[in-house]
Amino acid sequence: MKHERFGGVGQRSPSTLLAINERDRYLVEAARFYPGLSQRETARLIRTALLRYQAGAFRRDRSEALCPSRYAGKLTAVLWMLLKTQDYVPSERTIRAALARAEP
Repeated sequence: MKHERFGGVGQRSPSTLLAINERDRYLVEAARFYPGLSQRETARLIRTALLRYQAGAFRRDRSEALCPSRYAGKLTAVLWMLLKTQDYVPSERTIRAALARAEP
């Protein structure tokens, strides 16, 4: 059965595509905290930081409606936004793909 509304079976819905675009935007923003490194190393460091924050301070911060002001201008602010969008840590491969799509 074809779902005309979303372009057919196996096609991502518009809301899923928006969530992926938002996630990728935050991943690219996080990469700016690691200038001069390869995409592979940057992806590894971002994923490590996400896992550490998710398992630690984010357990306390997740209930906040707005990003805590103590994180302003820091990598942790980007990590908070990313995890508030979707409480899931993407794989290094997914992070690398997002960074590659963002390159000019």
